[in-house]
Amino acid sequence: MLMVGLGAMIGACVRVFLSQFNGKFPWMTLLINMAGSFLLGVFSHLESGLLFFGTGMMGGFTTFSTFALESVTLFSQDKRMSLLYIALSIVLPILAFLTGMLIL
Repeated sequence: MLMVGLGAMIGACVRVFLSQFNGKFPWMTLLINMAGSFLLGVFSHLESGLLFFGTGMMGGFTTFSTFALESVTLFSQDKRMSLLYIALSIVLPILAFLTGMLIL
């Protein structure tokens, strides 16, 4: 539990730092979710450290709740951009995860 909590704290702090660079379109949240999916794919084969890295760090780093908030906010401003963001946020992290799995 301690290792999961420590990993989550590190992941969340990195996410908060990087989220400062979001503009009108939430590119950084999209990149965070893609990077987290990719890294989880890379390390998904590991048994040791998966709780710290996967559940903890990547769980704290990636963020579905922020994605939901940004999707609704963007939808109220620009419906087409919101739909693009939603589509990219679903497809690209899945592709990043699969790419990460194939590296090993």
